[in-house]
Amino acid sequence: MAKKNWVSYQEIKDKVSMAMVLEHYGLLPALKESGKNLVGCCPIHKGSNPRQFSVNLERNIFNCFGNCHAGGNVIDLVAMMEKVELRQAALLLRNWFLPSPSDTAQQDQPVPPKPKEKPAKLVREEKKEAGTVSPTEGEPGPGPINPPLTFELKNLQPEHSFFTERGLAPATVAYFGLGFCSRGMMAGRIVIPIHNQTGELVAYCGRAVDAKQAEEAKYKMPGNFLKSAVVYNLHRQAPGTNLLILVESFLSVFWLHQAGYPHVVALMGSFLSPEHEKLLADLLGPSGRVILLFDGDESGQKCTADSLERLGRKLFVKAVDISPYGKKPHQLDPDILKQIL
Repeated sequence: MAKKNWVSYQEIKDKVSMAMVLEHYGLLPALKESGKNLVGCCPIHKGSNPRQFSVNLERNIFNCFGNCHAGGNVIDLVAMMEKVELRQAALLLRNWFLPSPSDTAQQDQPVPPKPKEKPAKLVREEKKEAGTVSPTEGEPGPGPINPPLTFELKNLQPEHSFFTERGLAPATVAYFGLGFCSRGMMAGRIVIPIHNQTGELVAYCGRAVDAKQAEEAKYKMPGNFLKSAVVYNLHRQAPGTNLLILVESFLSVFWLHQAGYPHVVALMGSFLSPEHEKLLADLLGPSGRVILLFDGDESGQKCTADSLERLGRKLFVKAVDISPYGKKPHQLDPDILKQIL
């Protein structure tokens, strides 16, 4: 029995990133970039100072410079958020991100909290702004992670300088359902529809079109949407596909698709979650191949090393270093892409 309850603190810290934990709690959208850190109000003591809580994703640490006067790693953060001992926090992290069949047999395991839902009133208001709620519609109840949306945004404008400045052709814009939104929560942004692996529409992302918007949030997503449960563009890959190019961003997917590489999918960030890993392995099968084409910065290199180790246990994985050519895949000329791929 003691063996079943044993947990490795080092394994948790090695395999669970701070970004994964922040996303689990729905905190990432509210944090803003400040140099190499993300800053915001402290979620532990519910502070209101937008710079008291600081996170360094590269070092996987956090600090609160307000009432908490605390900091540490992912285990420390969960312990403080859940108000439990470190061992219980480690067990929660293992259950959330590193599940194993034996975990279900444990009787004294802490029960992980349900994913946080938006207040029903807020959900209804968002749908009202989008023009998709009927006068008699009731308030929605709790549901699964990333449930399918019950509406689609209409009248998106496919012509915008954002696309022309990045060399995206009208056919590419139309293929991915992109457009400039003029109303609702995504007003003033480029809207990107996001589907789960079965093709269900589960979220919209609003991409900033200028530096001022980017200061608020470069990518605006619903607060209850978990990127760690979706591989972007995976639903367009046919069963039997045995090769995928894995990138970080939406723009890299658009650019590579336009350059003649349709088998491209994105993590929507610079970390590979256990669910990402499973989705990729399930589609490709044991003989599948993955080409990692992450950004050339430090976070991209870290994600490359992590993905090589983890995906390499299940698939053939090849990493391509783009740093000699550019910082991001969507900044590379098609001739360079042809050369390195």
